[in-house]
Amino acid sequence: MEQEMRFFGEEDFLPKMKSEVHTWLETSVENGTFTAPDGTKRNYYRAVPGEMKAQVVILHGFCEFWGKYHEYAYYLYRAGYGVYFMEQYGHGYSEGKLPEPDVVHVPDYDVYVEDFKAFLDTVVGAKDPGMKRVLLAHSMGGAVATLFLERYQEYFDRALLSSPMLKMKSNLSPAAIFAFRLYATLLGKKKALAPSQSRFDGKPIFEESSTLSKARYDYLFDYRLQDPHYQTYGASIGWALASFKANGMLMKKADVIKIPVDLFTAGRDHLIDPLGYEEFVKRVPQTKVHAYEKSKHEIFNADDETRLQYFVDVFEALRQYTK
Repeated sequence: MEQEMRFFGEEDFLPKMKSEVHTWLETSVENGTFTAPDGTKRNYYRAVPGEMKAQVVILHGFCEFWGKYHEYAYYLYRAGYGVYFMEQYGHGYSEGKLPEPDVVHVPDYDVYVEDFKAFLDTVVGAKDPGMKRVLLAHSMGGAVATLFLERYQEYFDRALLSSPMLKMKSNLSPAAIFAFRLYATLLGKKKALAPSQSRFDGKPIFEESSTLSKARYDYLFDYRLQDPHYQTYGASIGWALASFKANGMLMKKADVIKIPVDLFTAGRDHLIDPLGYEEFVKRVPQTKVHAYEKSKHEIFNADDETRLQYFVDVFEALRQYTK
């Protein structure tokens, strides 16, 4: 466990990324594509150590891509876990984008769920069959993960949900959402940028972000500046409506989830309504809650003290599962 627990602090993050992680990315990470159920391509990354303890399959959040998980994936790999990462529909180098590369759209969360199943079948299971498997999901990925676990219960042995989007914070009533959906459908506006959302303008806004680590924010923002594929920034009306629908659906069958679940929550999360966590724990009582009161939404990008405790908790959950 000594190597597993050596995590980067704020001051040494960038030097360590350049000296260690980028070498690992170049020498140990496979990049490929597979065909999704709709016939378009999805981009993925795979890194498998010599003696793999288990597979950790990552579902990322809204507007995210592989670069955000370089550090996290490196820790998992060094600890002996195989890492599998798919950039979801319309994110990163996966197809499904609108003509505006900074607007995220999805017709329905079924697309995310079935894409993920195809990834597990054609990449994760096909390349490394017969392994123990853990699902690690963040934010929007947590909503996709929950829907997936309700529909396909045989794929995972444990789930780690980090600030999962089980219930978005919103001032809209069900009646307002219905009216909004009717308006967007009748006028063909589902692919338009949603109200309150903004386009990518190349200007960093660390203070308003979901992270407390400026070094990590800057690292990711540099990727956005350099490549339009990474400039996903705002939601379409269709994505917002699909997300409201997903939030309404995912609790209805949550009680069918029987695997152990670790739920990691942030006390200063401005995106997620904690009432969703409370409801989930009622319906999935085998859930273990890990709370980080000082953290914003991205706990793995919080302050040094919080981030260290988070990773200690994550790796302890993995250790208990794989010992």
